[in-house]
Amino acid sequence: MRIFQHHYPTLLSITIVIILVLIHCTTYNFAYLSASQRLQGTIIKVADGDTLTLQNNENQKIKIRLYGIDAPESKQSYGKEAKDFLLTLCPLKSQAQVMLKDTDKYQRIVGIVFCNDIDVNAQLVKNGYAWAYDGYSLAYKHYEIQAKLESKGLWSEPNPIRPSDFRKDKKR
Repeated sequence: MRIFQHHYPTLLSITIVIILVLIHCTTYNFAYLSASQRLQGTIIKVADGDTLTLQNNENQKIKIRLYGIDAPESKQSYGKEAKDFLLTLCPLKSQAQVMLKDTDKYQRIVGIVFCNDIDVNAQLVKNGYAWAYDGYSLAYKHYEIQAKLESKGLWSEPNPIRPSDFRKDKKR
């Protein structure tokens, strides 16, 4: 135990460096993506803190679910604030780029949204307006931990309820 205590500062420093390197490796450069990996359009609707609709150059309306995060539901505590924060980052009629990741069970595109070259998904988590989905993005999980430590947004509440738990309770 004494050995661990003696080396704790070194181990902590190494861990922090590894996390920062991993975060750097998970940042995205939109310009290098192929056309099949990205989508661009105009924001025409923000449904809630993690879903928006784009209109592309062919006038198609495309619903986008933000990858790797889960924002509070509209009727949940911090639901309105999450939506408002998303609107601040990506106002209606603004341009957005999406790094395509998947399609969900509701046939929505799942992706990382960029407005003004800002990773919107990360900003929602960093500022305490969304949870990071476990196992999807180490960077987002790091931002969630930081937001918790700083009591940002929903983390200012003593026991915030995960949106997945909120949805389960509503079904009962």
